[in-house]
Amino acid sequence: MPVRLTPPLLLLLLLTAGCDSSAPPASLAKELPVHRGLNVLVVSFDALRADALGVYGYARPTSPNLDRFAEEALVFERAYAAAPVTPTSFAAAFTGQLPLRVFTGWKLLETDTLAGAFSDAGYYSFALLNNVQLVAERNFQQGFSRYEVVDLPEEELLRQAMQRIDEAADRRFLGWVHFISPHTPYQRREMARAFYDDGYTGRFEQSAPERFEVSNEAELQRARDLYDGEVFFGDHLFGRLIDHLRSRGLLDETLVVVTSDHGEEFMEHGGLQHRGQHEEVIRIPLLIRHPDVARGSRTDTPYLNVDLLPTLAAIAGIPAPDVPDGRDLTRGWRDERLLVSIGMTRKDLRQLSGTRGRDKLIVTCRPEYGEKLFDLATDPREAQDRIGEAPDLARALRDALEQRVVGEPCRAIDMAMGGRAAERSLTPAQIEKLKALGYLQ
Repeated sequence: MPVRLTPPLLLLLLLTAGCDSSAPPASLAKELPVHRGLNVLVVSFDALRADALGVYGYARPTSPNLDRFAEEALVFERAYAAAPVTPTSFAAAFTGQLPLRVFTGWKLLETDTLAGAFSDAGYYSFALLNNVQLVAERNFQQGFSRYEVVDLPEEELLRQAMQRIDEAADRRFLGWVHFISPHTPYQRREMARAFYDDGYTGRFEQSAPERFEVSNEAELQRARDLYDGEVFFGDHLFGRLIDHLRSRGLLDETLVVVTSDHGEEFMEHGGLQHRGQHEEVIRIPLLIRHPDVARGSRTDTPYLNVDLLPTLAAIAGIPAPDVPDGRDLTRGWRDERLLVSIGMTRKDLRQLSGTRGRDKLIVTCRPEYGEKLFDLATDPREAQDRIGEAPDLARALRDALEQRVVGEPCRAIDMAMGGRAAERSLTPAQIEKLKALGYLQ
């Protein structure tokens, strides 16, 4: 007997037909509930790619402490940086805005910030950051009660981070601690000797410098071994920091967030360090331990680090500024958003990417214009450019990029940088440090 579809029933079928595995993820309100009065501590690592950690499937035991932490945390499978380098990535995380809106001429504009939102809500906010790219001369200090950019051995940074936490323990606080590890130079760490080939005798025997090239597979493997040792060292520091929170009775009063500013590449697409827009550079770890939940779970909710500000404010139950790009991930969203990452600070390579679902478009502005299209579902290593076989999809993603950045993307990047040199407003000592880290020629 045929079934007559009434208009309401037909509408219900049309709506439910879209409820498949590709539908936008639901709200994370249950995993990240509102808890007013929680402390917030963000711990970030420089140049830590997501897939260098066991929690993201890496076979080498680089991250025992982070893996244990993940057993009590929400793990984001699809977390991305809005930029492949430190200053623009931090600009996005601090402000909830894409870097070309808020980071112009190598300085952060006067704007609403994560620290400002928490300070306005009565929090004591501090930052202890081991990367000279983030100096106050570039306006990153906005909103913080105490802001320090240092150049210290990581063990000393850890000691000072514990001290800052102790000093803030009698009040609500927002803290951000940034370790330079595993950024270059990659040092041979005795505690990580299991990662090294004792038979290696090349030029990277003890370290790989701030900027380096490789001439053979042995050098490339040694560089990756040293990097993995640095990841292991950073994981060790993190374990001690968590132990300190626990010993002070603060762990279950604090929302702890672990992330990085960008990843690191090892010739997967012809480059080293962090220059491009491929997954090894812009996909980052994101682990959030909420003391009210404190159980391991995973989500494929897409995250861009512009989301940090509105999401943390929502969990803490405080007002957040109305930001143009960041989303509060504790709310549900109907659309599959476009994740935008912008590489704009290198004169010799300017790129941006837009990822929607598993479709990813990379646009190169310099040295010459070009586009590449990838299907991350079937080609997670981005080995097969599909631009020739799916021009309509590429055009749709390009149009979405233009809407997101409000204009032609390459021109928007040029306007943001304004032709200013990286040295602007910095001291000679800071310039030399940036050169040592490989940020300036």
